[in-house]
Amino acid sequence: MKDYLIPEEKFRVLFFIGKGGVGKTTSAAATSIALAKKGYKTLIVSIDPAHNLGDVFMMRLNDKPKKVIKNLYAMELDMEKLIQSYLEHLEKNLKHMYKYLTVINLEKYFEILRFSPGIEEYATLEAIREILIDGEKWDIIIFDTPPTGLTLRVLALPRISLIWTNKLIEIRRKILERRKAIEKIQGERKFVIEGEEYKLPSDEEEDAVMKELKKYKEEIEFVHRIITNPKKTTVVAVMNPEMLPLYETERAYESLNKFKISFRLIVLNKILELEELPSKLKVKIEAQKKVLELVRNKFKGVDIVKIPMFEEEPRGLELLEKIGGAIIGD
Repeated sequence: MKDYLIPEEKFRVLFFIGKGGVGKTTSAAATSIALAKKGYKTLIVSIDPAHNLGDVFMMRLNDKPKKVIKNLYAMELDMEKLIQSYLEHLEKNLKHMYKYLTVINLEKYFEILRFSPGIEEYATLEAIREILIDGEKWDIIIFDTPPTGLTLRVLALPRISLIWTNKLIEIRRKILERRKAIEKIQGERKFVIEGEEYKLPSDEEEDAVMKELKKYKEEIEFVHRIITNPKKTTVVAVMNPEMLPLYETERAYESLNKFKISFRLIVLNKILELEELPSKLKVKIEAQKKVLELVRNKFKGVDIVKIPMFEEEPRGLELLEKIGGAIIGD
């Protein structure tokens, strides 16, 4: 059994990534069953807006963990709900931090923000963070992710957000220093909102904006520590033996190395294995062999598991358990 798929420090996190339609959800579900059968308390979470996890398990799922079999629980996160919850959290924090700016129509601002680029990624990251906070309830957490591009942006966010947050803390600190200098000359600045008097803060300990920035930094550092720790997190790439999925997997491999996120396993799905080869399939088989050879050459040090093409789409616990056994190396 592959040691990087099982818990070493409290709990293990597995991100299954891949191009749409390569069998990512099936591979993630199969792995979750195999690990649960080994006795590991496993949670599998679909963060892909096009949910298929419930279809694979042949049961209805929602945003609460639902028992599938002994030791295995599954859930599907609603992206619209995630975005709404994330925006409500932002709105509440901004109203608290900037009480003296209540003249601004924040509601209209958030209506626009809902459709802004990046909001889906931040909402997804927040959902991942909330699940990781309760990570010690589980031995293994598996994320069935959206198509590769969105997933890579989400996994890159902690590092990017830390750079921005550190810069914002630096700028805020300079603002507070200048406020304090003005206070020494003009005295404290106060204002009244709805009959209540407020002092414009100049100390970091009193400033709501600085407190929120530091709190956000702690939250992001928490996620960043987990996903960049190879003893806790591993990315599993799922691909078909075709050139386009190969190119996408290669780009993902390069990006994840840049972000220092462990990439240890490739699941090569839907391999054609025929005893008698029809002439019309010879070109397809040759192309498949070429891709297999390229994968071996391009991903040195990465384990490769081959899953054959089945006559029908794999569904049901028995077949999924067999596939999962092959993936975990049982």
